Amino acid sequence: MDRHLLQRGSTESCLDHNDQPEDYLEDQENNEKSYAHRHTPYSKWEKGILLGFLIFLALFGLLDLGYRTYTLMQSHRPISCNCGDTIAEALAQGCKYDSLAAAWLPPACRDNVLNEAFEHAGSNDDGSWPYYADLNKTRLLSLEEVSMIPETGGNFFTTQRWHLVHCMYYWKKMFLAGERNTRIEHRYNNLNHINHCEMMVLAQYPLDEIATTAGVSLHSDVVPGKPSKHHH
Repeated sequence: MDRHLLQRGSTESCLDHNDQPEDYLEDQENNEKSYAHRHTPYSKWEKGILLGFLIFLALFGLLDLGYRTYTLMQSHRPISCNCGDTIAEALAQGCKYDSLAAAWLPPACRDNVLNEAFEHAGSNDDGSWPYYADLNKTRLLSLEEVSMIPETGGNFFTTQRWHLVHCMYYWKKMFLAGERNTRIEHRYNNLNHINHCEMMVLAQYPLDEIATTAGVSLHSDVVPGKPSKHHH
């Protein structure tokens, strides 16, 4: 009897022991399914979106790098004060005749405020400057005619006063260049021009004497040779 009960108890114990792993295995299986659901590999559609986004970021980065490189190169690119070979080319490039410079200049090389002041600092009653076609003052030239000299050829003639005021105004232009972000053209930004202005000041010609003859330039990047005594 005792042996039978012991055997029965042993069997019940085994049954209880076998029941417990089944519950455990079921829970483990559920956990694995939940984990697998949470870590399901990306679908082709999701992979396509992710790849497209990464390509977009790469292209955007390349474009941004290219733009920054271009901007940096442009900022270090020398500014030219040339205006082509004809007045038509000068106009197409946005150049205007600058009477202070006796040249056609692009916007970066002009000080419009200073140029306007120069055009009203002359010896004529209205503040303009006298310009002549020859040394004997036989024919007056308008400012427009002077500006067309690159096409018509020749030089203009004007007074010692014009020359001295031109020198002083270029001194002002150089001083104001940093503040107004103006490029000083090579034609005048050199020691030869400074020495030439010094020579004209010390020459002490009468102010209304025709002591200056000059052409009109389209190429202000060019540094002229040492000027002669009576030439600008």
